[in-house]
This record gives sequence, structure tokens and C-alpha cells, in this order.
Amino acid sequence: MKTLGIVTEYNPFHKGHAYMIEEAKKKAGADRVVVVMSGSFVQRGEPAIFDKWTRTEAALKNGVDMVLELPVLFAASNAETFARAAVRTLEETGIVDVLCFGSESGDLHSMQEAARLMENETEEFQKLLKEQLDEGLSYPAARTKALETVSQISSEILSQPNHILGLEYLKALERYNCTMEPMTIKREGDYNSPSLTDGFASAAAIRKALAEDRSTEAMPQLPENVHDVYNKALSLGTAPVFWNELTDALHYKLRMSSADEIKEIAEVVEGLENRILHSIDSCYDIKDVVDFIKTKRYTRTKIQRILLHILLDIKEKEVNYFMNLPKMPYIRVLGFQKENSGILADLTENAKCPVLTNLKKAPEQLNEDGLALLALEKTATDLHALAYPNPIYRAPNQDFTKPLVIL
Repeated sequence: MKTLGIVTEYNPFHKGHAYMIEEAKKKAGADRVVVVMSGSFVQRGEPAIFDKWTRTEAALKNGVDMVLELPVLFAASNAETFARAAVRTLEETGIVDVLCFGSESGDLHSMQEAARLMENETEEFQKLLKEQLDEGLSYPAARTKALETVSQISSEILSQPNHILGLEYLKALERYNCTMEPMTIKREGDYNSPSLTDGFASAAAIRKALAEDRSTEAMPQLPENVHDVYNKALSLGTAPVFWNELTDALHYKLRMSSADEIKEIAEVVEGLENRILHSIDSCYDIKDVVDFIKTKRYTRTKIQRILLHILLDIKEKEVNYFMNLPKMPYIRVLGFQKENSGILADLTENAKCPVLTNLKKAPEQLNEDGLALLALEKTATDLHALAYPNPIYRAPNQDFTKPLVIL
């Protein structure tokens, strides 16, 4: 039985995602699909607009057989860390044969060539990269310019959002000597388009519509079989979730922190801790705080991740520690298709690390590292719940009270 693996966020699950799953299954000749999905927070450092159980249900209704959670320590990290942890998770299931990802070009050969150059940096590349960074460019922009100089690879391969993650997936496959075969599907639609009418709408356009209370305009871009799932969350007030709802929590955390403490936070470098602390002297809304801190070198996405790391107290040394473990501390199942329940038995039998389906049993299954990572996940879920529009549903411990999603 051939199993397809996909790394995703489904923030939220829309028609473009359904198209990608259908095309990928055909291309790979796959019998079943396993996805590893960000939980309460996504790679851009933002809260997921719907909770992870709602997004899991939407995926299971549209061709996915099992949803695994990518722990927040990795899910809300830079592209390299995000990709490496996600690829390792799928590889360590022991059941995934093909890793599929979307890309703007669909040109796997060119992407593999670029990934090899990035994974095996030459002295010339490192010198050029340093020069570009010294000129004040962000790391992604500096890397793109350096790679363009030392190779014939198109800047589009190096700079577009799906390509950037795709290259990191390919690097991770090589780094960990994975048995999974890579495969890419050409993305349909514009990742950043604000339009809700041109082809497949982007997740960004759908989130914007939901933020502006235009759910009736957004719904036609979502598979019809998930309208009830999303509308239930919207009507109850567990969605939509946005950064601004966490403004008070962020200010409290920053006002209680010293520059030395912030200096230890993941991705904080080169005196950025001082700029972060100065931001709250004149700014309150998170958008204004981010605008104050960001520079040409430090992108909005990076700053958002840092602010989330501060809220969750994720330190750089902790990220490095967990990234260098010989295997993932655990694989957590968020949900699966009941008619394909054999996939859970296959995972349990073949996984190279503990498989969590009931967090109440975690103390019996996990070592100290796994329990620490799971405790951070609980904190992230509790933080996400604090941003629900309806305070009635902001209860803590939802990781331990909400059951697996089984359809």
C-alpha cells in the first residue's frame, strides 16, 4: 500500500488544498495520505485562524487519511527548522513512501539542483552570502542573490514562498538520508493574491475576508463539505483567531522581561532584544509593534515568530537541542479516517518513536524530552484559546479534553 506524505498548515483548508491532494494521489499512485500539520500556531508566527481539531476535520473530509501534529517548537520556526522537523516526522512514521509539496514551477529537477547547492555550501557561496548580509539584506534575500551568482538557477526558484519551503524539504531529505521519494505539484493560483474570485483563492485572501466579517464571500472558496465545520466554529466564537487578541498577553510578557532574558529567545540576534523592548514605549497594537521592530534585514514574519517565541518562552538553545536529537520525541495523531483505521495500526507498528493518541497516557510513553515538548504544546494551545472571540470557550487543557477526530 503506497502512502503519500504532505507537510501543511491548512490555515484554513480550501479548494486549492483539495486539488493538490487529488492531483498528488493520482501522480504518485498513492492509496492513502498522511499529513503533518502545524497546530495552534503557524510558520509565519501567527495563530491559526481555526483550532487544530477543526482544521483536522476539514482535511479528513477531503482526501486525507491521517493528520499528525507538528509541535509548535518546530511549526513556528524558520523555514529550515520547520521543514527539517516535518520531514523527520513523516520519515519516522515508517509508513510514508512519497513526500509531496506544492511549488510555483512544478520543476523538481531545478529545485533539487538548488537544494544540493544550499545543502553543500561552497566557500564562494559563503563569502557572497556574508557580503549580502553585511549590506543589510534579510537572510532569504541574501541567500537568493548569492545562489544566483554561483549558479544558473532562476531567482524564481529561490525566492517564491512555496519554492523556499520546497527547497528546505529537499535539503532535509538529503540530510537525513530519507527513504521517501520527493514529488512536487505545480501550485494553481497566486499565493499572495487578495482576490476571492480568480481561480483558487489564496488562504491569505480567505483569512482577510474572515477578519473583515465577510464569511459569506469566503465560503465559496472552501469545499462545500466543510462549510458546516467552519460555520460552527464561527458561530460558537472559537474562530476566527488573530494576533491582536494576544496584545495584552504580549505586553505583559515584555514588561516582565529583561533584555538579557529576551536575548536568549529563539531567532533574537545582534541586539534585537533592545529594539523589541523599546517598541512598547510607543506602540501597543501588535501590528505597530512589529512595524517598529522590523528592518530591511529582519522581515515581518521573523519578528512575528520572535514575539510568539517570547510569549511561549522558546529559547534558541532549546530549539537547537531538540533539532539535534537522534529522533523525534513523539508523533502525535490528531485524527484519522475510520474506514482506513488500519493506518493507525501501521503507524503504531512501524514508527521509530512513541505514537501519541491519548495525551493522558503520555507520562507512560514519553521520556523527559517528550514530556517537555508536550508541555510546550499545551501552553501554545492554551494561548491560542485565549484569543477565541467568545470567552466562554477559552478553557485551558483542551489538548487533554478534546478527543481524536475520527470520521
